[in-house]
This record gives sequence, C-alpha cells and structure tokens, in this order.
Amino acid sequence: MEPIRIEHDGIKKAIQSGHSYIQIGKRKFLLMEVEDASDSDCYEVTDPDEEEQLLAALNDNNPLLTDEEIKAMLES
Repeated sequence: MEPIRIEHDGIKKAIQSGHSYIQIGKRKFLLMEVEDASDSDCYEVTDPDEEEQLLAALNDNNPLLTDEEIKAMLES
C-alpha cells in the first residue's frame, strides 16, 4: 500500500487538527494514523482508542449509494 504524500500546509494542518473525519465535497473520510501498512492493503489496529473509533464508524449509519448516486458522481 503506497501512501499519498501531502505537502500543502493547509491540508496538513487540517489533518493534524485532531478531528476524526475530513470532508471533501459531499464525501467524508475517516482519518487514522497507522504505524505500518503492508503490501496486502491490510493493517492491524494496535491502539485501543483507534480501534474504538474505527468500530464506532463501522457501526454508524453508513448507507450504500444508490445506482443513481454512483452514476451522478461518475458523471461530474
């Protein structure tokens, strides 16, 4: 898994602000710090607080996109 390197100071400041999510347009992204990520695109959560946040996010209301929503996103 290859990380995306962020060099823009404003984006770095937003990511390091301590908030759990960032929003780009209508999409929200969960921010998690990982110690190591393997080439298998998997990582092990070792911090209990991060594990709790991840489980809360996974158990929260995460509706699937409808076909129309996916099509609209691809067309824009």
